[in-house]
Amino acid sequence: MSRLVDHPAVAAWRARRPDGPTPRIEVVRDSETRAIYRLDGVGCGASGVIAKRCRLSTASIEHTVYDEILPHLPVTTLRYYGFVQESDEFAWLFLEDAGRVRFSRLVAEQCALVGRWLALMHTFARSVAASAGLPERGQRHYREHLRAARGSVRRNLANPAVSGGDVDLLWSVIALCDDLELHWNELAECLDGAPATLVHGDFRPKNVHLRAIDSGPGVFVLDWETAGWGPPAVDLAPARGAYSARHVDVETYLSIAHESWADLDSQRIGRLVAAGTICRRLAAMDWASSDLAFDDVSLPVGRLRVYRSELLEAIPAAMPGEPIGS
Repeated sequence: MSRLVDHPAVAAWRARRPDGPTPRIEVVRDSETRAIYRLDGVGCGASGVIAKRCRLSTASIEHTVYDEILPHLPVTTLRYYGFVQESDEFAWLFLEDAGRVRFSRLVAEQCALVGRWLALMHTFARSVAASAGLPERGQRHYREHLRAARGSVRRNLANPAVSGGDVDLLWSVIALCDDLELHWNELAECLDGAPATLVHGDFRPKNVHLRAIDSGPGVFVLDWETAGWGPPAVDLAPARGAYSARHVDVETYLSIAHESWADLDSQRIGRLVAAGTICRRLAAMDWASSDLAFDDVSLPVGRLRVYRSELLEAIPAAMPGEPIGS
């Protein structure tokens, strides 16, 4: 058994803090491409530190957000302890432990807190993040997700594990993607009409934690791997489940964002929520469709069925022109 000091997370941390104590380690997640450990007692005030190992490409995005953008915004944010490149492919990020309390979209007060945090982040980041070189996360990015999902579904129709009604479902997914792309300009108009800003890209309850601070409950957002520069729609959309199950109080969001985005009103924000839902479901379809290549396709087929249904519900609200997918 290797000594604790030889653990890769400890070695990377000591590269940042060579004179500090050797921490105790708790495994949060451990996989070949993404590992997360909790290092006890080595942060500010002997607090815990999260050590996250991930691909260099995504670590670079998170580093930019934590180091160059969030500290300049009027929002609560995790203390960032730095970045250590491990190789040409992987790197380590070190962050304050956000705690174990995730916010619940079932609690109205928490949804209002999150709506306020998100509105402040979106409105103030427009001037701070513009020169940060973040990836594009606008309508072109999500059109690529559409094309990738459709291509993956089409390629895997020949998989012997796909049979019966599953084949019909997959063809209906392809047809919906075809129809949606044919009318893409209407969605692009909705998204491009919103001001570009920093977007999280995967803004959902599991990535939002709450913790008491001096002024009351504080919102702390983590996992900025899919962050980029684009319209705020994708962060306003619900992540999973019924289309109506929002986790952001849009009225609170609107009351704050309206101060710097004068033509934002309830009708427009409703359309943005629907457009963001389309974008998120297309990304989810892309990720799910890659699993159609395996022997057991029940899980990706089930997910694609749900995503298709949610797309059909969101499309009329975002693109109220010619019927799509009917």
